[in-house]
Amino acid sequence: MRYYDTGSVYESPEAASFTKRLIFSGWTVVPKVISSLVSFEAERHAFAGRSHKYTVDYRRRGGQRLGFRTSERTTGETRLGEAATGRRATAMTAFLLTWPSPSLAEFGDPRPLARRERRPVSEVLFDVSAKVEGAIAPFVEVASKVGPVDQRWYWAAPLFLDQQLYPSACDLLLAHNSESLWEGDRAGDGLRSHLAEARAMVEYGPKALGRPPDELVEVLAQLAVGGPAQCALRMISSVSGLAISNDCVLQSAARIGAAFRSFFNAPEVTAVIAGAESEASSADERAGRYWRDVLRHTVDGNLQAVLDEHGHVLRDWLGYLRVIDENRRMAAASDIASSIAEALELRTSSFRVDIPGPRPTGDGIEFRQRRMRTRFAVAFGNQTLDDGGEARVESVSRAFNSPFWPFVLISTSIGQEGLDFHLWCHAVVHWNLPSNPVDLEQREGRVHRYKGHAIRRNVASTFGPDLHARTISAGVDPWSELFAMAASEATEADGEMIPYWVFHRGPAKIERHVPVMPFSRDAAALPRLRKSLAAYRLAFGQPRQQELVEFLGADRSDDDLRGLASRLRIDLSPP
Repeated sequence: MRYYDTGSVYESPEAASFTKRLIFSGWTVVPKVISSLVSFEAERHAFAGRSHKYTVDYRRRGGQRLGFRTSERTTGETRLGEAATGRRATAMTAFLLTWPSPSLAEFGDPRPLARRERRPVSEVLFDVSAKVEGAIAPFVEVASKVGPVDQRWYWAAPLFLDQQLYPSACDLLLAHNSESLWEGDRAGDGLRSHLAEARAMVEYGPKALGRPPDELVEVLAQLAVGGPAQCALRMISSVSGLAISNDCVLQSAARIGAAFRSFFNAPEVTAVIAGAESEASSADERAGRYWRDVLRHTVDGNLQAVLDEHGHVLRDWLGYLRVIDENRRMAAASDIASSIAEALELRTSSFRVDIPGPRPTGDGIEFRQRRMRTRFAVAFGNQTLDDGGEARVESVSRAFNSPFWPFVLISTSIGQEGLDFHLWCHAVVHWNLPSNPVDLEQREGRVHRYKGHAIRRNVASTFGPDLHARTISAGVDPWSELFAMAASEATEADGEMIPYWVFHRGPAKIERHVPVMPFSRDAAALPRLRKSLAAYRLAFGQPRQQELVEFLGADRSDDDLRGLASRLRIDLSPP
Protein backbone atom coordinates (compact mmCIF):
# COMPACT_ATOMS: atom_id res chain seq x y z
CA MET A 1 0.00 0.00 0.00
CA ARG A 2 2.22 2.80 -1.24
CA TYR A 3 1.75 6.36 -0.01
CA TYR A 4 2.71 8.20 -3.21
CA ASP A 5 3.33 7.47 -6.90
CA THR A 6 6.79 7.58 -8.46
CA GLY A 7 6.36 5.66 -11.72
CA SER A 8 9.21 3.35 -10.71
CA VAL A 9 9.51 -0.35 -11.53
CA TYR A 10 8.08 -1.11 -8.08
CA GLU A 11 4.69 0.13 -9.31
CA SER A 12 4.55 -2.17 -12.33
CA PRO A 13 1.83 -4.86 -12.33
CA GLU A 14 4.50 -7.56 -12.00
CA ALA A 15 6.01 -5.98 -8.90
CA ALA A 16 2.65 -5.08 -7.37
CA SER A 17 1.49 -8.71 -7.57
CA PHE A 18 4.81 -10.22 -6.46
CA THR A 19 5.04 -12.57 -3.51
CA LYS A 20 7.92 -14.69 -2.28
CA ARG A 21 8.15 -18.39 -3.15
CA LEU A 22 8.26 -21.26 -0.67
CA ILE A 23 9.41 -24.50 -2.31
CA PHE A 24 9.02 -27.96 -0.78
CA SER A 25 10.67 -31.15 -1.95
CA GLY A 26 11.10 -34.60 -0.48
CA TRP A 27 14.58 -34.87 -2.02
CA THR A 28 17.51 -33.66 0.07
CA VAL A 29 19.55 -32.40 -2.89
CA VAL A 30 16.81 -30.08 -4.24
CA PRO A 31 17.25 -27.14 -1.77
CA LYS A 32 20.96 -26.87 -2.55
CA VAL A 33 20.52 -27.14 -6.30
CA ILE A 34 17.62 -24.68 -6.62
CA SER A 35 19.11 -22.09 -4.25
CA SER A 36 22.46 -22.17 -6.07
CA LEU A 37 21.11 -22.01 -9.62
CA VAL A 38 18.33 -19.47 -8.96
CA SER A 39 20.74 -17.20 -7.06
CA PHE A 40 23.25 -17.53 -9.90
CA GLU A 41 20.61 -16.49 -12.44
CA ALA A 42 19.47 -13.54 -10.31
CA GLU A 43 23.06 -12.40 -9.89
CA ARG A 44 23.68 -12.76 -13.62
CA HIS A 45 20.83 -10.32 -14.30
CA ALA A 46 21.91 -7.95 -11.52
CA PHE A 47 25.46 -7.72 -12.88
CA ALA A 48 24.42 -7.38 -16.53
CA GLY A 49 26.95 -5.25 -18.38
CA ARG A 50 29.76 -5.88 -15.90
CA SER A 51 33.04 -7.32 -17.09
CA HIS A 52 34.03 -9.31 -13.99
CA LYS A 53 33.53 -13.06 -13.73
CA TYR A 54 31.30 -14.91 -11.29
CA THR A 55 34.35 -16.31 -9.48
CA VAL A 56 36.00 -12.92 -8.87
CA ASP A 57 36.81 -12.06 -5.24
CA TYR A 58 34.43 -10.10 -3.01
CA ARG A 59 35.98 -6.64 -3.47
CA ARG A 60 35.91 -6.88 -7.27
CA ARG A 61 32.12 -7.36 -7.23
CA GLY A 62 31.50 -3.74 -6.30
CA GLY A 63 30.21 -3.70 -2.73
CA GLN A 64 31.23 -1.85 0.44
CA ARG A 65 30.52 1.64 -0.91
CA LEU A 66 29.04 2.91 2.33
CA GLY A 67 32.05 2.35 4.53
CA PHE A 68 33.08 4.55 7.44
CA ARG A 69 36.20 5.77 5.67
CA THR A 70 38.94 7.52 7.63
CA SER A 71 42.38 9.02 7.05
CA GLU A 72 45.39 9.92 9.14
CA ARG A 73 45.34 13.35 10.74
CA THR A 74 47.85 15.78 9.27
CA THR A 75 50.24 17.73 11.45
CA GLY A 76 48.66 20.84 12.88
CA GLU A 77 45.14 19.82 11.83
CA THR A 78 42.35 21.22 14.01
CA ARG A 79 40.56 18.89 16.39
CA LEU A 80 37.40 18.96 14.28
CA GLY A 81 36.74 15.28 13.74
CA GLU A 82 39.68 14.07 15.77
CA ALA A 83 38.96 10.68 17.30
CA ALA A 84 40.74 8.83 20.06
CA THR A 85 42.42 6.73 17.41
CA GLY A 86 44.12 9.74 15.84
CA ARG A 87 42.14 9.31 12.62
CA ARG A 88 39.40 11.49 11.16
CA ALA A 89 36.39 10.73 8.98
CA THR A 90 36.98 11.47 5.30
CA ALA A 91 33.38 11.16 4.11
CA MET A 92 30.25 11.20 6.24
CA THR A 93 27.74 10.05 3.63
CA ALA A 94 27.41 6.58 5.19
CA PHE A 95 26.79 8.21 8.56
CA LEU A 96 24.17 10.45 6.94
CA LEU A 97 22.05 7.43 5.94
CA THR A 98 22.20 5.89 9.42
CA TRP A 99 21.53 8.99 11.55
CA PRO A 100 17.88 8.84 12.83
CA SER A 101 16.95 12.50 12.70
CA PRO A 102 13.65 13.18 14.51
CA SER A 103 13.50 16.61 12.86
CA LEU A 104 13.63 15.21 9.32
CA ALA A 105 11.35 12.33 10.31
CA GLU A 106 8.75 14.86 11.40
CA PHE A 107 9.13 17.06 8.30
CA GLY A 108 9.07 14.20 5.79
CA ASP A 109 6.24 11.94 6.96
CA PRO A 110 4.64 10.78 3.65
CA ARG A 111 1.78 8.82 5.18
CA PRO A 112 -1.80 9.65 4.16
CA LEU A 113 -3.37 12.57 5.98
CA ALA A 114 -6.98 13.12 4.88
CA ARG A 115 -6.24 13.22 1.14
CA ARG A 116 -8.62 11.72 -1.38
CA GLU A 117 -5.97 10.03 -3.49
CA ARG A 118 -2.29 9.26 -3.67
CA ARG A 119 -0.15 12.14 -4.83
CA PRO A 120 2.88 12.04 -7.12
CA VAL A 121 6.17 11.99 -5.26
CA SER A 122 7.11 15.36 -6.74
CA GLU A 123 4.28 17.02 -4.80
CA VAL A 124 5.27 15.24 -1.60
CA LEU A 125 8.91 16.32 -1.99
CA PHE A 126 7.83 19.89 -2.82
CA ASP A 127 5.88 20.18 0.44
CA VAL A 128 8.71 18.63 2.46
CA SER A 129 11.27 20.91 0.77
CA ALA A 130 9.32 23.97 1.90
CA LYS A 131 9.43 22.76 5.53
CA VAL A 132 13.12 21.91 5.35
CA GLU A 133 14.07 25.18 3.67
CA GLY A 134 12.37 27.21 6.37
CA ALA A 135 13.95 25.15 9.15
CA ILE A 136 17.55 25.39 7.92
CA ALA A 137 17.32 29.06 6.87
CA PRO A 138 18.94 30.36 10.09
CA PHE A 139 21.93 28.07 9.58
CA VAL A 140 22.37 28.87 5.91
CA GLU A 141 22.25 32.62 6.56
CA VAL A 142 25.46 32.58 8.59
CA ALA A 143 27.32 30.44 6.05
CA SER A 144 29.71 31.77 3.45
CA LYS A 145 28.14 32.84 0.15
CA VAL A 146 31.36 32.56 -1.84
CA GLY A 147 34.10 30.01 -2.34
CA PRO A 148 33.92 26.29 -3.08
CA VAL A 149 30.85 24.24 -2.20
CA ASP A 150 31.13 22.51 1.16
CA GLN A 151 29.70 18.98 0.86
CA ARG A 152 29.61 18.60 4.64
CA TRP A 153 26.32 20.49 4.68
CA TYR A 154 24.47 17.32 3.67
CA TRP A 155 25.24 15.55 6.94
CA ALA A 156 25.74 18.59 9.17
CA ALA A 157 22.34 20.23 8.53
CA PRO A 158 20.34 17.36 10.15
CA LEU A 159 22.62 17.59 13.19
CA PHE A 160 21.98 21.33 13.54
CA LEU A 161 18.24 20.78 13.20
CA ASP A 162 18.17 18.05 15.83
CA GLN A 163 20.36 20.04 18.20
CA GLN A 164 17.88 22.90 17.94
CA LEU A 165 14.55 21.00 17.90
CA TYR A 166 15.39 17.76 19.76
CA PRO A 167 18.49 18.48 21.88
CA SER A 168 17.97 15.48 24.17
CA ALA A 169 17.88 13.15 21.17
CA CYS A 170 21.05 14.69 19.80
CA ASP A 171 22.76 14.32 23.19
CA LEU A 172 21.77 10.64 23.38
CA LEU A 173 23.00 9.78 19.89
CA LEU A 174 26.26 11.73 20.22
CA ALA A 175 27.14 10.71 23.76
CA HIS A 176 30.54 9.10 24.28
CA ASN A 177 30.37 5.34 23.72
CA SER A 178 27.13 5.86 21.78
CA GLU A 179 28.54 3.76 18.91
CA SER A 180 27.01 0.73 20.63
CA LEU A 181 23.56 2.08 19.69
CA TRP A 182 24.37 1.45 16.03
CA GLU A 183 26.56 -1.64 15.97
CA GLY A 184 26.68 -3.00 19.53
CA ASP A 185 29.90 -4.82 20.32
CA ARG A 186 30.88 -4.79 16.64
CA ALA A 187 31.44 -1.02 16.50
CA GLY A 188 34.82 -0.14 15.04
CA ASP A 189 37.15 2.84 14.86
CA GLY A 190 35.51 4.06 11.65
CA LEU A 191 32.17 4.66 13.38
CA ARG A 192 33.92 6.23 16.37
CA SER A 193 35.72 8.66 14.07
CA HIS A 194 32.44 9.62 12.38
CA LEU A 195 30.75 10.22 15.72
CA ALA A 196 33.71 12.35 16.81
CA GLU A 197 33.35 14.39 13.61
CA ALA A 198 29.62 14.85 14.30
CA ARG A 199 30.25 15.96 17.91
CA ALA A 200 32.81 18.49 16.80
CA MET A 201 30.49 19.85 14.09
CA VAL A 202 27.68 20.41 16.60
CA GLU A 203 30.14 22.19 18.88
CA TYR A 204 31.50 24.45 16.14
CA GLY A 205 28.15 25.18 14.50
CA PRO A 206 27.34 26.25 10.92
CA LYS A 207 30.04 28.93 10.86
CA ALA A 208 32.58 26.13 10.43
CA LEU A 209 31.13 25.34 6.98
CA GLY A 210 31.60 26.88 3.57
CA ARG A 211 29.09 27.62 0.82
CA PRO A 212 26.02 25.31 0.90
CA PRO A 213 25.37 23.09 -2.13
CA ASP A 214 22.62 24.22 -4.51
CA GLU A 215 20.83 20.86 -4.04
CA LEU A 216 20.93 20.93 -0.24
CA VAL A 217 17.19 21.39 0.31
CA GLU A 218 16.30 18.84 -2.39
CA VAL A 219 18.58 16.17 -0.93
CA LEU A 220 17.43 16.80 2.64
CA ALA A 221 13.82 16.46 1.47
CA GLN A 222 14.65 13.06 -0.08
CA LEU A 223 16.41 12.08 3.14
CA ALA A 224 13.37 13.15 5.17
CA VAL A 225 10.94 11.11 3.03
CA GLY A 226 12.99 8.01 2.22
CA GLY A 227 16.07 7.96 4.44
CA PRO A 228 16.30 4.48 6.01
CA ALA A 229 16.81 5.77 9.55
CA GLN A 230 13.97 8.31 9.25
CA CYS A 231 11.58 5.67 7.89
CA ALA A 232 12.58 3.34 10.73
CA LEU A 233 12.06 6.11 13.28
CA ARG A 234 8.49 6.79 12.10
CA MET A 235 7.66 3.09 11.87
CA ILE A 236 8.94 2.19 15.33
CA SER A 237 7.06 5.15 16.81
CA SER A 238 3.74 4.25 15.17
CA VAL A 239 3.75 0.50 15.88
CA SER A 240 4.97 0.88 19.48
CA GLY A 241 2.93 3.94 20.42
CA LEU A 242 6.02 5.74 21.73
CA ALA A 243 6.99 9.30 20.86
CA ILE A 244 9.35 9.79 17.96
CA SER A 245 11.94 11.33 20.32
CA ASN A 246 11.71 8.51 22.87
CA ASP A 247 15.16 7.13 23.72
CA CYS A 248 14.14 3.55 22.93
CA VAL A 249 12.68 4.59 19.56
CA LEU A 250 15.87 6.49 18.69
CA GLN A 251 18.05 3.54 19.66
CA SER A 252 15.90 1.11 17.67
CA ALA A 253 15.98 3.34 14.59
CA ALA A 254 19.76 3.71 14.87
CA ARG A 255 20.08 -0.09 14.96
CA ILE A 256 17.91 -0.45 11.85
CA GLY A 257 19.80 2.35 10.08
CA ALA A 258 23.10 0.56 10.69
CA ALA A 259 21.61 -2.68 9.36
CA PHE A 260 20.49 -0.92 6.18
CA ARG A 261 24.05 0.31 5.67
CA SER A 262 25.22 -3.29 5.84
CA PHE A 263 22.44 -4.35 3.45
CA PHE A 264 23.23 -1.69 0.85
CA ASN A 265 26.93 -2.58 1.09
CA ALA A 266 26.33 -6.11 -0.26
CA PRO A 267 27.64 -6.47 -3.84
CA GLU A 268 24.41 -8.05 -5.12
CA VAL A 269 22.31 -5.20 -3.70
CA THR A 270 24.77 -2.59 -4.95
CA ALA A 271 24.50 -4.04 -8.46
CA VAL A 272 20.72 -3.67 -8.43
CA ILE A 273 20.78 -0.09 -7.16
CA ALA A 274 23.72 1.27 -9.12
CA GLY A 275 22.78 -0.51 -12.36
CA ALA A 276 25.13 -0.60 -15.32
CA GLU A 277 28.06 1.72 -14.67
CA SER A 278 30.76 3.03 -16.90
CA GLU A 279 33.99 1.13 -16.42
CA ALA A 280 35.78 4.43 -17.06
CA SER A 281 34.60 5.92 -13.75
CA SER A 282 36.88 5.32 -10.80
CA ALA A 283 35.95 3.39 -7.68
CA ASP A 284 36.02 6.61 -5.66
CA GLU A 285 33.61 8.28 -8.09
CA ARG A 286 31.20 5.35 -7.92
CA ALA A 287 31.37 5.25 -4.12
CA GLY A 288 30.96 9.03 -3.92
CA ARG A 289 27.59 9.04 -5.67
CA TYR A 290 26.25 5.72 -4.37
CA TRP A 291 24.59 7.23 -1.29
CA ARG A 292 22.50 9.42 -3.59
CA ASP A 293 21.55 6.32 -5.62
CA VAL A 294 20.45 4.60 -2.41
CA LEU A 295 18.36 7.61 -1.41
CA ARG A 296 16.60 7.73 -4.78
CA HIS A 297 15.98 4.00 -4.58
CA THR A 298 14.40 4.16 -1.13
CA VAL A 299 12.13 7.04 -2.19
CA ASP A 300 11.12 5.26 -5.41
CA GLY A 301 10.52 2.04 -3.51
CA ASN A 302 8.23 3.65 -0.92
CA LEU A 303 10.45 2.41 1.89
CA GLN A 304 8.22 4.03 4.50
CA ALA A 305 5.21 2.03 3.30
CA VAL A 306 7.28 -1.17 3.27
CA LEU A 307 8.55 -0.69 6.83
CA ASP A 308 5.13 0.35 8.16
CA GLU A 309 3.55 -2.85 6.85
CA HIS A 310 6.42 -5.00 8.05
CA GLY A 311 6.53 -3.38 11.48
CA HIS A 312 2.79 -3.92 11.97
CA VAL A 313 2.78 -7.61 11.10
CA LEU A 314 6.10 -8.18 12.87
CA ARG A 315 4.71 -6.72 16.08
CA ASP A 316 1.90 -9.31 16.04
CA TRP A 317 4.23 -12.13 14.97
CA LEU A 318 6.58 -11.41 17.89
CA GLY A 319 3.65 -11.57 20.33
CA TYR A 320 2.99 -7.87 20.99
CA LEU A 321 -0.67 -7.83 20.00
CA ARG A 322 -1.35 -5.45 22.87
CA VAL A 323 1.16 -2.81 23.96
CA ILE A 324 -0.62 -1.10 26.81
CA ASP A 325 2.18 0.10 29.09
CA GLU A 326 5.52 1.86 28.63
CA ASN A 327 7.72 -1.16 29.36
CA ARG A 328 5.79 -3.35 26.94
CA ARG A 329 6.05 -0.68 24.24
CA MET A 330 9.80 -0.37 24.68
CA ALA A 331 10.22 -4.15 24.57
CA ALA A 332 8.21 -4.26 21.34
CA ALA A 333 10.32 -1.48 19.78
CA SER A 334 13.56 -3.22 20.70
CA ASP A 335 12.48 -6.68 19.49
CA ILE A 336 11.09 -5.33 16.20
CA ALA A 337 14.34 -3.48 15.54
CA SER A 338 16.43 -6.55 16.33
CA SER A 339 14.34 -8.73 14.02
CA ILE A 340 14.58 -6.28 11.11
CA ALA A 341 18.31 -5.77 11.64
CA GLU A 342 18.96 -9.51 11.74
CA ALA A 343 17.07 -9.97 8.46
CA LEU A 344 18.94 -7.14 6.74
CA GLU A 345 22.34 -8.36 7.92
CA LEU A 346 21.98 -11.94 6.67
CA ARG A 347 25.10 -12.43 4.58
CA THR A 348 25.63 -14.40 1.42
CA SER A 349 26.09 -18.13 1.95
CA SER A 350 27.62 -20.67 -0.38
CA PHE A 351 27.68 -24.36 -1.31
CA ARG A 352 30.57 -26.42 -2.54
CA VAL A 353 30.04 -27.72 -6.07
CA ASP A 354 31.99 -30.58 -7.60
CA ILE A 355 32.48 -30.20 -11.37
CA PRO A 356 33.51 -33.37 -13.19
CA GLY A 357 36.03 -33.23 -16.01
CA PRO A 358 38.66 -35.37 -17.72
CA ARG A 359 42.01 -35.83 -16.05
CA PRO A 360 44.94 -34.10 -17.78
CA THR A 361 46.37 -37.54 -18.46
CA GLY A 362 43.16 -38.58 -20.23
CA ASP A 363 42.73 -41.46 -17.81
CA GLY A 364 39.27 -41.21 -16.22
CA ILE A 365 37.67 -38.11 -14.66
CA GLU A 366 38.44 -35.81 -11.76
CA PHE A 367 36.32 -33.34 -9.75
CA ARG A 368 37.18 -29.66 -9.49
CA GLN A 369 35.76 -27.90 -6.45
CA ARG A 370 33.98 -24.56 -6.82
CA ARG A 371 31.67 -22.57 -4.60
CA MET A 372 28.29 -21.12 -5.61
CA ARG A 373 26.70 -18.23 -3.72
CA THR A 374 23.10 -18.22 -2.48
CA ARG A 375 21.48 -14.88 -1.68
CA PHE A 376 18.37 -14.41 -3.83
CA ALA A 377 17.29 -17.98 -3.01
CA VAL A 378 18.40 -19.97 0.04
CA ALA A 379 17.97 -23.47 1.42
CA PHE A 380 16.15 -23.75 4.75
CA GLY A 381 18.67 -24.77 7.37
CA ASN A 382 21.98 -23.61 8.78
CA GLN A 383 23.98 -21.72 6.15
CA THR A 384 27.73 -21.72 5.53
CA LEU A 385 28.56 -18.08 4.86
CA ASP A 386 30.80 -16.79 2.12
CA ASP A 387 33.39 -15.72 4.69
CA GLY A 388 33.45 -19.12 6.40
CA GLY A 389 31.04 -18.35 9.26
CA GLU A 390 27.61 -19.82 9.81
CA ALA A 391 24.07 -18.39 9.82
CA ARG A 392 21.62 -20.24 12.01
CA VAL A 393 18.30 -21.49 10.70
CA GLU A 394 16.47 -18.89 12.82
CA SER A 395 18.27 -16.10 10.95
CA VAL A 396 17.27 -17.61 7.60
CA SER A 397 13.64 -17.76 8.75
CA ARG A 398 13.66 -14.11 9.89
CA ALA A 399 15.16 -12.97 6.61
CA PHE A 400 12.57 -14.82 4.52
CA ASN A 401 9.84 -13.38 6.75
CA SER A 402 10.94 -9.88 5.78
CA PRO A 403 10.38 -7.81 2.62
CA PHE A 404 14.10 -8.14 1.79
CA TRP A 405 16.33 -10.90 0.42
CA PRO A 406 15.98 -13.88 0.11
CA PHE A 407 12.89 -14.11 -2.10
CA VAL A 408 12.90 -17.91 -2.52
CA LEU A 409 13.17 -20.45 0.30
CA ILE A 410 13.59 -24.15 -0.44
CA SER A 411 12.97 -26.79 2.20
CA THR A 412 12.58 -30.51 2.64
CA SER A 413 9.81 -31.88 4.88
CA ILE A 414 11.59 -30.40 7.91
CA GLY A 415 10.04 -27.03 7.17
CA GLN A 416 6.43 -28.11 6.64
CA GLU A 417 5.25 -28.32 10.25
CA GLY A 418 4.95 -25.69 12.98
CA LEU A 419 6.79 -22.89 11.17
CA ASP A 420 5.64 -19.52 9.86
CA PHE A 421 6.58 -18.30 6.39
CA HIS A 422 3.49 -16.18 5.71
CA LEU A 423 4.67 -12.65 6.42
CA TRP A 424 5.70 -11.95 2.81
CA CYS A 425 4.79 -15.15 0.97
CA HIS A 426 1.53 -16.72 -0.21
CA ALA A 427 2.86 -18.99 -2.99
CA VAL A 428 3.87 -22.61 -2.37
CA VAL A 429 5.71 -24.70 -4.96
CA HIS A 430 5.50 -28.48 -4.60
CA TRP A 431 8.66 -29.63 -6.35
CA ASN A 432 7.38 -33.11 -5.77
CA LEU A 433 4.14 -34.16 -4.13
CA PRO A 434 3.76 -35.66 -0.65
CA SER A 435 2.05 -39.01 -0.31
CA ASN A 436 -1.02 -37.83 1.62
CA PRO A 437 -3.32 -34.79 1.90
CA VAL A 438 -2.30 -34.02 5.49
CA ASP A 439 1.28 -33.28 4.41
CA LEU A 440 0.03 -31.19 1.49
CA GLU A 441 -2.16 -29.18 3.87
CA GLN A 442 0.74 -28.77 6.29
CA ARG A 443 2.92 -27.33 3.54
CA GLU A 444 0.35 -24.79 2.39
CA GLY A 445 -0.54 -23.98 5.98
CA ARG A 446 2.90 -22.34 6.38
CA VAL A 447 1.68 -19.35 4.33
CA HIS A 448 -2.04 -19.42 5.21
CA ARG A 449 -1.89 -17.77 8.62
CA TYR A 450 -2.90 -14.75 10.69
CA LYS A 451 -2.57 -11.48 8.71
CA GLY A 452 -0.63 -13.30 5.99
CA HIS A 453 0.66 -11.62 2.85
CA ALA A 454 -2.42 -12.56 0.81
CA ILE A 455 -4.71 -11.21 3.55
CA ARG A 456 -2.87 -7.88 3.70
CA ARG A 457 -2.81 -7.49 -0.07
CA ASN A 458 -6.58 -7.98 -0.24
CA VAL A 459 -7.29 -5.67 2.72
CA ALA A 460 -5.05 -2.97 1.22
CA SER A 461 -6.66 -3.37 -2.21
CA THR A 462 -10.16 -3.09 -0.75
CA PHE A 463 -9.74 -0.40 1.91
CA GLY A 464 -6.48 1.34 0.97
CA PRO A 465 -8.15 3.95 -1.28
CA ASP A 466 -10.55 4.87 1.54
CA LEU A 467 -7.70 5.29 4.00
CA HIS A 468 -6.54 8.43 2.20
CA ALA A 469 -9.91 10.05 2.85
CA ARG A 470 -9.73 9.48 6.61
CA THR A 471 -8.08 11.87 9.04
CA ILE A 472 -5.16 9.96 10.54
CA SER A 473 -3.17 11.61 13.28
CA ALA A 474 0.58 11.72 12.90
CA GLY A 475 2.21 8.67 14.45
CA VAL A 476 -0.81 6.36 14.11
CA ASP A 477 -0.22 2.90 12.61
CA PRO A 478 -1.93 2.94 9.16
CA TRP A 479 -2.30 -0.85 9.11
CA SER A 480 -4.18 -0.86 12.40
CA GLU A 481 -6.58 1.59 10.76
CA LEU A 482 -6.90 -0.64 7.69
CA PHE A 483 -7.76 -3.78 9.67
CA ALA A 484 -10.18 -1.81 11.83
CA MET A 485 -11.97 -0.72 8.65
CA ALA A 486 -12.08 -4.31 7.38
CA ALA A 487 -13.29 -5.68 10.73
CA SER A 488 -16.08 -3.11 10.91
CA GLU A 489 -17.66 -4.63 7.80
CA ALA A 490 -17.48 -8.23 9.00
CA THR A 491 -20.77 -9.83 10.02
CA GLU A 492 -21.44 -11.75 13.21
CA ALA A 493 -21.55 -14.98 11.21
CA ASP A 494 -18.00 -14.32 9.95
CA GLY A 495 -16.61 -14.63 13.46
CA GLU A 496 -12.99 -13.71 14.09
CA MET A 497 -11.71 -15.48 10.97
CA ILE A 498 -12.52 -12.44 8.81
CA PRO A 499 -10.55 -10.31 8.06
CA TYR A 500 -7.55 -11.70 9.97
CA TRP A 501 -7.35 -15.28 8.66
CA VAL A 502 -9.61 -15.21 5.61
CA PHE A 503 -10.40 -12.25 3.34
CA HIS A 504 -11.36 -13.08 -0.23
CA ARG A 505 -12.17 -9.56 -1.48
CA GLY A 506 -9.15 -8.67 -3.57
CA PRO A 507 -6.69 -10.08 -6.10
CA ALA A 508 -4.52 -12.27 -3.86
CA LYS A 509 -4.97 -15.91 -2.93
CA ILE A 510 -2.87 -18.76 -1.65
CA GLU A 511 -1.08 -20.00 -4.76
CA ARG A 512 -0.25 -23.63 -5.38
CA HIS A 513 2.33 -24.42 -8.05
CA VAL A 514 2.97 -28.05 -8.99
CA PRO A 515 5.53 -28.28 -11.83
CA VAL A 516 4.96 -31.97 -12.62
CA MET A 517 6.41 -33.62 -15.68
CA PRO A 518 3.97 -35.26 -18.14
CA PHE A 519 3.50 -39.01 -17.60
CA SER A 520 5.36 -38.83 -14.30
CA ARG A 521 4.26 -40.46 -11.05
CA ASP A 522 3.31 -37.04 -9.63
CA ALA A 523 1.17 -36.24 -12.67
CA ALA A 524 -0.89 -39.35 -11.99
CA ALA A 525 -1.04 -38.72 -8.25
CA LEU A 526 -2.10 -35.04 -8.40
CA PRO A 527 -5.84 -35.56 -9.22
CA ARG A 528 -6.18 -38.17 -6.47
CA LEU A 529 -4.37 -35.95 -3.96
CA ARG A 530 -6.55 -32.94 -4.77
CA LYS A 531 -9.71 -34.97 -4.20
CA SER A 532 -8.41 -36.28 -0.90
CA LEU A 533 -7.41 -32.77 0.16
CA ALA A 534 -10.89 -31.42 -0.63
CA ALA A 535 -12.49 -34.09 1.55
CA TYR A 536 -9.96 -33.46 4.34
CA ARG A 537 -10.66 -29.72 4.32
CA LEU A 538 -14.43 -30.18 4.06
CA ALA A 539 -14.49 -32.02 7.36
CA PHE A 540 -13.16 -28.91 9.13
CA GLY A 541 -15.38 -26.43 7.34
CA GLN A 542 -12.66 -24.67 5.31
CA PRO A 543 -12.81 -26.12 1.79
CA ARG A 544 -11.50 -24.47 -1.32
CA GLN A 545 -14.68 -24.01 -3.30
CA GLN A 546 -13.28 -25.06 -6.67
CA GLU A 547 -11.76 -28.26 -5.31
CA LEU A 548 -14.93 -29.02 -3.34
CA VAL A 549 -17.10 -28.73 -6.46
CA GLU A 550 -14.71 -30.95 -8.41
CA PHE A 551 -14.80 -33.57 -5.67
CA LEU A 552 -18.53 -33.62 -4.91
CA GLY A 553 -20.08 -32.30 -8.08
CA ALA A 554 -19.98 -35.43 -10.23
CA ASP A 555 -23.48 -36.93 -10.70
CA ARG A 556 -25.04 -34.94 -7.84
CA SER A 557 -27.68 -32.21 -7.86
CA ASP A 558 -27.37 -28.97 -5.90
CA ASP A 559 -29.79 -30.28 -3.26
CA ASP A 560 -27.73 -33.44 -2.90
CA LEU A 561 -24.56 -31.35 -2.46
CA ARG A 562 -26.11 -29.20 0.26
CA GLY A 563 -27.36 -32.23 2.14
CA LEU A 564 -24.02 -34.00 1.89
CA ALA A 565 -22.13 -30.92 3.05
CA SER A 566 -24.34 -30.52 6.14
CA ARG A 567 -23.72 -34.14 7.13
CA LEU A 568 -19.94 -34.05 6.64
CA ARG A 569 -19.10 -30.69 8.20
CA ILE A 570 -17.71 -30.54 11.75
CA ASP A 571 -18.85 -27.33 13.51
CA LEU A 572 -15.96 -25.97 15.59
CA SER A 573 -17.63 -22.69 16.55
CA PRO A 574 -18.17 -22.07 20.28
CA PRO A 575 -21.72 -22.50 21.67
